[in-house]
Amino acid sequence: MTHALPFVFTGRSRAAGWLAGLALASSAALAQPPAPITVDLLASQGRLSAGLPDAQAVNLRGTWQLAGGHVARAELLAEDKFDRRGGLAALGYTLVLSPDWVAAGSVALGHGGPNWANSRADLELSRSWGAARAVVTRVAVYKALFDASRSDRGLRLALVGYLPGNLVLEAGTAINISEPGAVHSAMPFVAATWGQDGQQYLSLRASRGNEAYQALGAGQQLVGFDSQSLGLGWRRWIGPQWGLTAQAEQYRNPTYRRLSLGVGVFAQW
Repeated sequence: MTHALPFVFTGRSRAAGWLAGLALASSAALAQPPAPITVDLLASQGRLSAGLPDAQAVNLRGTWQLAGGHVARAELLAEDKFDRRGGLAALGYTLVLSPDWVAAGSVALGHGGPNWANSRADLELSRSWGAARAVVTRVAVYKALFDASRSDRGLRLALVGYLPGNLVLEAGTAINISEPGAVHSAMPFVAATWGQDGQQYLSLRASRGNEAYQALGAGQQLVGFDSQSLGLGWRRWIGPQWGLTAQAEQYRNPTYRRLSLGVGVFAQW
């Protein structure tokens, strides 16, 4: 049985979280080998309410498929938000341990202020179940250090199902503890992806929960607040070795709303 590789919407993710979250859910996905090297360039623009300034971001991502199904990844992220400029650089690696077990890890360094981690590390372990390996469980832990002695540590849990018709469903949650104050938060999510490599992917992701800290600039900081987001992603091959991507996300919390739109291009060889 050939599984479609999940297309991951990354509108709000940190670079290291994206790298660890892209652990191959099942080695059966390698039955249809992807291109050895893929490079993505994505630019996005966000419009915020409540008189807050617009946000911009540029991502450059690279993925290298290695012998044995292992995967190396890298990402550079540059952002302007809340009148601050910052970014992250991250490296990640996915290790196929056996037909049923996959491990992934990543590290990232950032700069720019309280909304970018100075350093972050993620570790994830995935387990495939059943003769067809169509059900996958994923467990991840992470730790991030920020300015002003702030830190995040947490746990991500997810259940993935590979269904007939190139459909992938995923549900999970991220449980986080932020310091100072041991502020607890949890962000459940559901996601659906349809498509296959070489043609196109469509992805829908929704989350609703609470967050611990968010700095809005000028000394304003949100603490322990609810939020929700809805994201749509599209990845379309135009030729055998290149294509276009697009994404949209609507995010809201009690203080402001944000609508983000992004477009990009990818190449494979």
